[in-house]
Amino acid sequence: MKTSIKLILYAAVLALACACSSDDETISTAPFTAVQAPHWAVDWSSNDPAPDWQEPAATLYECSMNLLVTLDEELQKVSSSQDQMAIFINGTCRGVSKPNVYPDGSVVFLIHIKGSSQETGQPMELQYYSGGAKALFNDPYMPLFTPNNLMDEAFQLVFTPTGNSLKYPLFVPVSVTRPEQLPFNRADGDEMAVFIDGECRGVLKECEDLYPGWRGIIVYREGEDKAELRFYSAEKGGVYTIAQGIVLGDEVIVLEAKF
Repeated sequence: MKTSIKLILYAAVLALACACSSDDETISTAPFTAVQAPHWAVDWSSNDPAPDWQEPAATLYECSMNLLVTLDEELQKVSSSQDQMAIFINGTCRGVSKPNVYPDGSVVFLIHIKGSSQETGQPMELQYYSGGAKALFNDPYMPLFTPNNLMDEAFQLVFTPTGNSLKYPLFVPVSVTRPEQLPFNRADGDEMAVFIDGECRGVLKECEDLYPGWRGIIVYREGEDKAELRFYSAEKGGVYTIAQGIVLGDEVIVLEAKF
């Protein structure tokens, strides 16, 4: 339930509608370090054993449905032919799929799910194993078993790494508001990310809404309670370390970046 609340609050933050800010420069108080353009990304690599998911016997259940799941861009980077995706009802595996790679590079899984008529409307748990990262993920979004469904948008999902992995079991949505005055001009190649003890735990995407800024997810572990923001300015050729720290533990984190 807490996971669902987090995702609802995150969706509400993303749904706010927008306005632009000024590109006029101001004096920065944030520490700045000149560096080459970074390649920030969460390190999803782990050593989780590959699961031995098995399809149920064709004669065991009288109903079925289909689900089309696409990996988001971040997980596509660590996808491999050894990937697997499975779906569970009441703790039992009801469908398994291998990855299919589209010409545009998208990685999708078409899962044929089996169940009984009495299970109609039951929530289903989606699990993904990344062969490239050797990491197991659970999706907090739980679609309902809907026999003989049509493949409309309700049954076409995007699997995102919103925590719930064995390596990073916790996550929190974060919304960072962009101040009107900046010590740089915005440019292609700008990037903001969240770090815990020097390790990237989330790359934020720039959004233009009622509160222009950056949105994303922070993944973390039990016992980790603080994080920091870093921003790479392509124009300045360096990284600003945002002064105010992030305290983990809230349902949603909202703050203004103070450069």
